[in-house]
Amino acid sequence: MIKSITINELAKIANVSKSTVSKALNDKPDIGAETKKRILDIVQQYDFSPHPFGKGLKNKFTENVGVVFCRDMHPISANPFYSRVLEGVEAEIAFNNRNLMLQFVTEEQTKGIPKMLRERQVDGLILIGSMTREYIQLIQSKDIPIVLVDPKFEIDSCSQVVMDNEHGAFTATQYLINMGHKEIGFISGDMARLSFKQRFTGFLKAMKYHNLPVNEDYISVGGMEKGYEHVLGLLKRKNKPTAIFSSNDINAQYGYKAVHDLGLKVPDDLSIVGFDDIELSHMVSPQLTTIRAYKEELGSIAVRNLLKLVENRDQRPITSVIPVRLIERESVRKIN
Repeated sequence: MIKSITINELAKIANVSKSTVSKALNDKPDIGAETKKRILDIVQQYDFSPHPFGKGLKNKFTENVGVVFCRDMHPISANPFYSRVLEGVEAEIAFNNRNLMLQFVTEEQTKGIPKMLRERQVDGLILIGSMTREYIQLIQSKDIPIVLVDPKFEIDSCSQVVMDNEHGAFTATQYLINMGHKEIGFISGDMARLSFKQRFTGFLKAMKYHNLPVNEDYISVGGMEKGYEHVLGLLKRKNKPTAIFSSNDINAQYGYKAVHDLGLKVPDDLSIVGFDDIELSHMVSPQLTTIRAYKEELGSIAVRNLLKLVENRDQRPITSVIPVRLIERESVRKIN
């Protein structure tokens, strides 16, 4: 097939103006039938495809929303939290009659500008996952509306959508305290991540509010899926905690196996509360008490906020905080 051509070249071949070509491509009535047919025949012959951004120049919008998701080496299906966030993004984009352009990258791949941005194919970008600060600054330099979802670190210069992590962790810890627990442990993934730091702060505040000491031996952090090792280590101590708050459900559920492998039971020997309320939380046995994060809302509100920025480029960055709530199930024992 002959190499694709530009709209300028197409106009020259058809011996018409660019505006006439545009009328033919957009099926306008004010163009002769023969001229229109000649142009469309050339379009087919030369495999012409109008540039997505160029097509929207008249109204200055492409009506495309870009989403860049930064993941680790695991597929998106392995992380039930973010898959639900993306569901919320997709549903809200469809509701607003926009088109979704999605790109998955690893942290190592966040060095260059996404193709959809280089070619100006989108009106704005939603960035999800563990983006580096340098990558976000690179995107910002291209002067396009962006919204961060659950960012890895604090950044005041961007609009973002986050969970009420600190309040959720406070609520989870206070629930354990109200159930009679005083020796409470904390396990978490990478504490360099903002959400986990905020949850640790909430844990500490709850302990302080109830005048309970924090035993540093009961704190084990690092690694997104190290819950097994964290709980195993805490339960092998001479003085064991009676309960653990896990900063995410995945680590909590890995902790279940550690309890089982030691010949113990949840919640008889160890009570556990998680955070996120992923699907598996009510499928494990016993069902996990956890803090529900409204994951689809994170995605849908990110889209709404981005569209506001697209329509009003002078709007200042805003942070939307999504409420969370305790879901009481079966993984916590009441003690005297």
